[in-house]
Amino acid sequence: MSKHTPGPWKWFGNASSNHVYLATTHSGRRYVMDFVRWGMRGAQPRFQPEKRGMVDAKDLLQFEVGDQSIIGVEDAKKDGSVYRYDVRGINSADARLIESAWVIPVLLEALQECEAYFDNRADADCDQDGYIPNEEMKLLTLVRDALRKAGA
Repeated sequence: MSKHTPGPWKWFGNASSNHVYLATTHSGRRYVMDFVRWGMRGAQPRFQPEKRGMVDAKDLLQFEVGDQSIIGVEDAKKDGSVYRYDVRGINSADARLIESAWVIPVLLEALQECEAYFDNRADADCDQDGYIPNEEMKLLTLVRDALRKAGA
């Protein structure tokens, strides 16, 4: 499974040109997702899987029925096993990350509970070289750093 584009990400665009996209705030503003017209009334996102350039979602779609290895509308139309075009996913690590974003509030709540737990147990010894943190203090530092990065 390929890895998602490292964050942080931010929305960019220009309302005058009717253009909005999701991109990194580092590495030359690498596109994560943008949108293009699909037919007369629709639009579709585009992703940049594995640095191949922006690819239309229709070329990354995975389908509920038929051969599960089929990716993209054109290949699905060529394969007789895909007889319905109901989408089960988009073959892009960034699309999967966006799809799983709903769990972030749950994870933040768990981290906040961990912070309270470790805060009451964090301690350090002191010797001639300075402070020596216990495991709880080390974990508390990691938890607080994660919460800070998440903006919580």
